[in-house]
Amino acid sequence: MDQPNTSSQEKYTTIDVLQGYDRWASRYDTTPNPLIYLEQKTTRKYLREIQGRQVLDIGCGTGRYCAWLAQQGAHVVGIDPSSNMLKEARKKITPECEFEVVQGSAHALKFPDNHFDLIISAFTMGHIEDIEPIFTEASRVLTPGGQMIISDFHPYWVVSGHNYSEFFDESGRQYRIPIVPHLIEEYWRIFKKVNLSLCDLDEPHIGEKVLEKIPFAKHLKAIPMVLVFNLYNR
Repeated sequence: MDQPNTSSQEKYTTIDVLQGYDRWASRYDTTPNPLIYLEQKTTRKYLREIQGRQVLDIGCGTGRYCAWLAQQGAHVVGIDPSSNMLKEARKKITPECEFEVVQGSAHALKFPDNHFDLIISAFTMGHIEDIEPIFTEASRVLTPGGQMIISDFHPYWVVSGHNYSEFFDESGRQYRIPIVPHLIEEYWRIFKKVNLSLCDLDEPHIGEKVLEKIPFAKHLKAIPMVLVFNLYNR
């Protein structure tokens, strides 16, 4: 979510997910985004005992979680379909921060059964219509008792008119990537079907601390914008 550009606010181009993130990649990490701030703060509180864990980041994008988890001592693989987002992720790899990224689809994970201790996925499901196959694959490659942390755009946020991710290119041109709303009930039914146990659910919203960092989000105060699920594989 970029800061509004009033000169182009009503003139935008809708672009598909892959093209959109390829185009957004070079500016993604420098774009102020209250959604990411809310999501990251909530997700990290569930990330404990990271040292030595085998981690898969589904929809890793520019590798913000890959890099952070690697710095905490995890062995991390990120997967994403966008070549430009992965190009940005690779820039974060150093001798002190080593991780692997691969281009591919979460619908067909090319990893063996019971391979990862932890799976994380941030704001990926909202760009996919049919998410059940992703959870089927994730449950397969996750060890019994393994942890999975999923974040998504809150369905209230999406159906209230924010059914897109928005960004501006270097020229100021506005783009919107469509978002699909996934209700909590849909997630709940999928979790039961693929034997994932829901331990915690958070619906973070903007408060005063967020506004200190991102003051332009004042009009979004108290609106639920993000869903975060903390799950374990049965």
